[in-house]
Amino acid sequence: VADMIMQVKADALNGAAGVDSSRLGLSLASSVLESPGCSLGSVGHPELCSRPCLYFATGSCENGTSCEYCHMAHSKRPAHLDKRHREMLRSMPPVEWAALVLPILQKKVEAVDDTLVTRAMLGDIVAHCRIPMGSESSCMPQRSQRMLILTLRSMSLKSLLTAVQHGLSQHGHPVEEAVEELLLHLRRLAGHAAEPLVQRLPQL
Repeated sequence: VADMIMQVKADALNGAAGVDSSRLGLSLASSVLESPGCSLGSVGHPELCSRPCLYFATGSCENGTSCEYCHMAHSKRPAHLDKRHREMLRSMPPVEWAALVLPILQKKVEAVDDTLVTRAMLGDIVAHCRIPMGSESSCMPQRSQRMLILTLRSMSLKSLLTAVQHGLSQHGHPVEEAVEELLLHLRRLAGHAAEPLVQRLPQL
């Protein structure tokens, strides 16, 4: 079974390889880029897209569909970890950090795509933490930790993946390649999806 999972995963990654645009690995469906105002950075909006394009907002973006920033409307300022949140995560023991963050990441990833390939790629990241998938912290979160959880749940999937990458690196688990592969895989899937991700994500 493990060999089958690895083969399916390899096939999926090979299918995403060999395309341009700053290693995005996307073979985008023409319907995506034909959407009014859409750009390469808009793929997967709002969960997987890039930061909003400041030039497009003022009508002065000259890169058009090749722009690597998002041209879609963002209803509010994207949630992000502030200095206090980053310090809280940095001070946690690795297992407690993983038990707090990974269940949120798992739900967000599975809401976007729950196929065997995606679950295997997520499993590669979780394996670095040496805890079972779906494990949760046994201690009752204090108010500050509850606010941290709310922030993590409010973050876009792309921002959360970046935070997971940084967090695991700080705990001695370099997962940059695995996180990047998962992100590129999900964005490639989003590029072929007709339904916006915001309509498919459940309330976490």
